[in-house]
Amino acid sequence: MSEWPKIRPSGDRGILVEFENRIDPEVNRSVRSFALIIESENLPGINEILPAYRTLLVAYDPLKIEYQSLVEKINFWIKKAKSIDLPPGRIFRLPTVYGGAHGPDLKMVAETTHLSQEEVIQVFSETRFMVYFIGFICGLAYLGGLPEILRVPRLATPRTLVPAGSVGLAGGQANAITTDQPSGFNYIGRTFVNLYDPLLFPPVPFLSGDEIQFMPVAEEEALRGRGKQAVDFL
Repeated sequence: MSEWPKIRPSGDRGILVEFENRIDPEVNRSVRSFALIIESENLPGINEILPAYRTLLVAYDPLKIEYQSLVEKINFWIKKAKSIDLPPGRIFRLPTVYGGAHGPDLKMVAETTHLSQEEVIQVFSETRFMVYFIGFICGLAYLGGLPEILRVPRLATPRTLVPAGSVGLAGGQANAITTDQPSGFNYIGRTFVNLYDPLLFPPVPFLSGDEIQFMPVAEEEALRGRGKQAVDFL
């Protein structure tokens, strides 16, 4: 019998469900299937569910549902989730300008990977990155699927300010930050498409299971994306 998933308390108002200990599309599919089942049950006492790469936190009200009772339901939902079909993810193709002032780390990434700058852009832009979950500042999409050849460490000293839409990579991850913020990723390009809008609901266009591809375009074309929503590039 598999040791996964593991169910354990997280404080006095949370239960953490851990699936296999690796970043993997199939493991994340289990997380997303489980989340979908919980949402469909609409059980009184569950305040929030927080999915991540390989875990899901269930925040609950202990005055409305007891811990052991919720654990029993979670065990049932985990089994039920194995038989459901997830809706297909969408593919966003975002216009992205690489290098120059918008990609200050492109040269360093090329040198570290022993590729030319053009090869870095080609490999990166041909990759369809999967959205594993949404988190951090203003709904950052955590993207997996970075090719092994592009895996470089984070910057030794993070930048204190990186502009919104900057497209970067570090370790096995890629990202496109939603707002101006600090970051230790290596930034090789930028999209000017709006990735976060607090006046919309939801304010972030991406869902877990979606895919994003950063299409290389000239700066002039990339700038035409300013003010447009990511859903315009499905």
